Amino acid sequence: MQSSFSDYYDSSSMFHGFLTNIMGTRFDIVIIGKGKSETGKVWEKSVHELRRLERMLNRFDEESEVARINLTASEHPVEVSEEMWAILMDCRYYHDATQGLFDITLKDFSKIVLNENHRSVYFSFKDMHLDFGGYAKGYALDKIKNILLEADITQCFVDFGGSSILALGHHPYGDIWKVSIKNPFAEGETVAEIALRDESMSTSGNTPLYTKHIIDPFSGEYNDKRKLVNVVSPHPIDAEVLSTALMVANTDKKKSITDQFDKAKVNEYNL
Repeated sequence: MQSSFSDYYDSSSMFHGFLTNIMGTRFDIVIIGKGKSETGKVWEKSVHELRRLERMLNRFDEESEVARINLTASEHPVEVSEEMWAILMDCRYYHDATQGLFDITLKDFSKIVLNENHRSVYFSFKDMHLDFGGYAKGYALDKIKNILLEADITQCFVDFGGSSILALGHHPYGDIWKVSIKNPFAEGETVAEIALRDESMSTSGNTPLYTKHIIDPFSGEYNDKRKLVNVVSPHPIDAEVLSTALMVANTDKKKSITDQFDKAKVNEYNL
């Protein structure tokens, strides 16, 4: 069940809001230095946007646009919305930039037939589906970032499930936002602290109870390595996509892929 909460603290001019069970996780936002009315409006707009995106991109929701595509695109071309078309074009770009390691089909992106004239999608291979799990949170953070900047909010911290972060400006008592990277295989152990300012961050990896979620589209095998890949970038989608792709990239591909992402900083931790 989805629930939301928000509060404003007059003494510190700080707003905090959170939304549960959104895109499979929890969304938290802290806004500093703005008034109660203004931050309340930003929060309402953000919640509306997150729920809208989930209704479009959640393949497990039978009413979503992606579910509609997955249901019939192997039988005939399916016309999609303008936004979905832009997302598919974006995903094709990232597929190329990661040498095929980012693949929303989890099998073979080349089997998707994209007709620009009709803005339609067709699966030329049976038993295919689209899965935006390695893209959606980055896309959502990019939308939230735009909402914040349009409201002239320059001091804000967004935590999307702990693995996807957006940090604008700095902490009230420092010149950065500092994020700890926890070792999921050793309780209480921190493997690194990342300093963020006007940047986004994504961390991909496995935990003892959550391993079969990152797949190599070439081998079809799930990655089960005890490691984390952390990417910091000015661009939320770049960080999200790159952290996932580098989890399955071999040594030869890592540098050539990273070179395609301007200003991205990559850290890898073997656990």
